[in-house]
This record gives sequence, C-alpha cells and structure tokens, in this order.
Amino acid sequence: MSSIISASQHQIDQLRSIIHSLGSDPVNVFQNTLLPSVKRSKFKYLGAAIALFVVSRVYRVFAYPKKLGHLKRIPVLSTLKSLIASENDLDRTRKFVLPRWKETDGVMTAWGQFGWEVVVANPEAVRTVLYKPDIFPKSSVFENPKHKTLIFKFFGNTNMSLANAHEWRRRRKATFKRSMPAKTFAVLTSRMFEQIEKIDGPVHVQKLLQRFTLDAIGLIGFGFEFNATNTPEGEWVRTYNDVADNIADFRYLFFPALDTTYLGLFPERQKKHESLNRLNTLFDQIIENKKSELAKGASNVEENEKDLLTLMMEAGNGDDQHEPLTSEELRDELVLFFIAGHDTTSNTMTAALYFLAANPDIQTKARREVLGVLGDEPLDAWPTVDQLKEFPYLTKIMKESIRLAPPVSALLVRDTTVDTELNGVVIPKGTLVKVDVLSLHYNANLWKDPTKFDPERFTDGGELDSMPSAYAYLPFGGGSRQCIGMNFSLAEQRVALSSILRKYELSLPEDCIHKDGIVFGSQMLNMTAKEMMINFTRRY
Repeated sequence: MSSIISASQHQIDQLRSIIHSLGSDPVNVFQNTLLPSVKRSKFKYLGAAIALFVVSRVYRVFAYPKKLGHLKRIPVLSTLKSLIASENDLDRTRKFVLPRWKETDGVMTAWGQFGWEVVVANPEAVRTVLYKPDIFPKSSVFENPKHKTLIFKFFGNTNMSLANAHEWRRRRKATFKRSMPAKTFAVLTSRMFEQIEKIDGPVHVQKLLQRFTLDAIGLIGFGFEFNATNTPEGEWVRTYNDVADNIADFRYLFFPALDTTYLGLFPERQKKHESLNRLNTLFDQIIENKKSELAKGASNVEENEKDLLTLMMEAGNGDDQHEPLTSEELRDELVLFFIAGHDTTSNTMTAALYFLAANPDIQTKARREVLGVLGDEPLDAWPTVDQLKEFPYLTKIMKESIRLAPPVSALLVRDTTVDTELNGVVIPKGTLVKVDVLSLHYNANLWKDPTKFDPERFTDGGELDSMPSAYAYLPFGGGSRQCIGMNFSLAEQRVALSSILRKYELSLPEDCIHKDGIVFGSQMLNMTAKEMMINFTRRY
C-alpha cells in the first residue's frame, strides 16, 4: 500500500505541475478542493490517478509550445471563457488582440482551432505571409482525415482556397474565367422586391438576403433553381440552412472528436450530417446533369450569363489545354463558390443596408448617384454590366461596410515551412500562422476612429491611400491568393443595392437593437448581424 501511496503522491505532484502550467485558477481549484479531498482517504488516490490521466490529455491539447516561448500570448483560459460565454470574434479581438497590439507589434500567439498559432495583425507582416506562399502555404491540417467534422465534410478534400503550388495553379486556371451576369442579378432582385412588398412592417433583411444569395449562387454558380426567395420553406432551403446554421459551433471546431468519434451523443448534430449527405447527393446530380448538357452541344447562353460550373467544365475542354477537374473536384469548387457567394455576401449586404439606413445623409448621397445613372422614372430599372462601373460613391459605401463586417474574421491558417522572421520576430518551422482580419480593420493604431462608418476613407488619396501599407484593409485576402469570387460578389451587391436605393428609402425601426451600432451574433469565422430589421418605404 505504501508503494501505491508513494506512486500516487508522485502523480499528484505531476498533476499539480501540469495544472499550474495552464493557469492560476485551476491550481487554486486543485489545491483548495481536490487535494484536501484526496488526503482524507487513501482510497481516493485512485481518483487522483484518474484525474491525472484526464488532465494529462487536456494538457496535450492546451500545453504551450516551448518554441513559441519568446512570443507574448493570449491566455488560453481567457479564450475558453470567451468561447463558453458565446462571445463573437470581434469581442475577442477587442478584448485580447487589440490591447496587446502595440507591445507585440501585431504578432502574438493564441490558442485556436488546431492548437497554438501565431496571430498576425501587422500590415507589413501580413504582406510577407501573403506574398511568400512557399514559406507560408495553406496549412496541411485541412488534409488530415481525422478531422472529418461537418465543416470539413462540407468543404471537401480540397479546393482552390485550400490547395497549394501546382494544385492551386491547376484549379485557378480552370476557374479563371469569371462571369458578370448582371441580367440574372436583376431578375433575382425583382424577386426580392416581390417579397418586400408582401411584408407589412420592418423586413428581416438577413433572412431575405440569405435566400436571395442562395438563389444567386444556385443559378449563377451551377445553373440550379433553388427558388429560395419565393419559397423560404422549400426543401433545399431547409436542407442547406440545417447544414449551415451553427456549422462553426466552437465545440465542434475546437474539439473535433465531438463531431466524429462521439457524434452519437449529439442527435441534433447527427441530423446536420444527414442533411449534408442529401446536399452532397444534390451536388453530384447537378454535376452529372451539367456534363450531359454540355455533351449534347454548344450552349447559346451569353458568355456573361454562363454559370460557373459550365465555365469550369469548358475550361478543361477544347483549345484551353487546361487539365479538366474530376467530378469530386468540381463538387469541392462548387461548395467554395457556394460559401463565398451565399453566406458571406448576404452578411456584407446586410451590413451595407444597415449603414445606409443608419446614416440618412450617406443614403441620400448614394441615391442621388444611382438616379444619375439609372434615371428616376417610377418603374424598376437595373444596371447593365457597363453601368456597374458608374457607382463610385456606392462602391465606397460597400468597401467601408466590408471593412466593418468583413466576409471572414481571419484568413485560413497557414504552415511555416522553415525558420523565418515576421517583423523581426522569429517564427519557428512548423508553426501555424493566422492572419487576423478584424484586428486590422478595427485597429485604432492604423485607422482614424475605426468604429465609425465613413465611406470617404476610400476616396482617391484618402485615408487608405495615405497609409504606409494597404494591407491594413483585407476583406478578400491579398496577393496572388486573393478571393477569386471578389468581383462576382461586388457585382451582385452593386445590382441589388443600386436597385434598392432607387425604389426604397431605408430606416431603422424604433426598437432596433442596432441603434447604437451593429450587433453581431456569436457565429464564428464570419460576421453575421443579429436580427437585422429595416424599414423599406417605397419611393414609387
């Protein structure tokens, strides 16, 4: 028994050391609660041994790498408390990253989805990361088969946003031809107007725009009619929403075993996996149908109005000399366009409508510009492809909206392939690196009054142009890996926003929760406004 006690005492000492490495709070819990209880009974040393095993496993997850000891870090307990409290990415940026920005020069460490990572929020360091893909390639963690969580299954094995080197260039060539289908955007906007007219009172723009952009990516992405705008309870709308809602729940992002090994314990999560299986079946059917259509002969659809799936398939045939994508690869690229063209676009359009409603003077100036291009006749009018270039002030509004509500809160994590430096800080080989977009966009050291909505920042020769580095603004990434869907998204927004401004005056309801500034939900990775209600008052 004495040998058992001695061994257990050694384990307790180890346990104390491990917990101490995680922070002071767990040490107090151990010393004041667990240890006195164990000392009361020798038999409870078995419990201590079990506790040691559990904490050892926890330690492996949270232990801070010695190779990053020279960097300032955000305490892991603070991060966990924030996640458990359902705070959003902007909350964590304001609490943890921005207060440490000056002392760290925008390079620090934090515990993230794949373990400890270096958070980069210095524009010049960001530029280095983006322009040296050989040193900072997209991380291989996305290729790890053990991470078959819902979000990984949705993204697929790889796509243009995850691929590196030759594989990225191959996919880029196959999808380089991009369409600007202004006519299709116009048809979809008219559908949205029909729904607005049916609503008596404020419109829940977030939900309406989610359906609008779902229709847009369905038709323009792969020639499929979801009819989501007119049928909000349709089968595919419900199926997609079931997959997308809380797909980035922190429990499953940070502890993937809950979404794989222990999935059986979470029946609601199981239903989301089943919905994804149905969605994948739909994608497979769409691809096979499109192949059959193209095999029958050339399409008479205008080049600008061709869907992206057709363009990707055509890029692998004929004289283009591009290596064609397989059905699985096409599916993964479709999902990428699906995400970029649906959730992120609806979020940024929601923000733009909010800022227009909350700033009547800016709204009036933008409407004056739109009327100067499209006229003020009391009937619906839509901009052509050429007219989309004639909205400089509306474009500034869009750029400022995307600064305050960027499509993603951070860029995809990257590996460090060699020992290197960022702004004079040593980054060891094998370190995960994350470019933090929110810490750039909301940084008072980079922007004047960064929380204020001010489209004039983007005037030629204005605030952005006068900055030492343009990489303080990064809504669509940068370098050669800039988001390929950027122009597509901006064109969609220009058509919809210009048409809305022409037909409606926008205002916030009296009881709007966003009166003092836009309030974001707790969803991770993207910036989704909470319950955004806006009044639409007809002008004709």
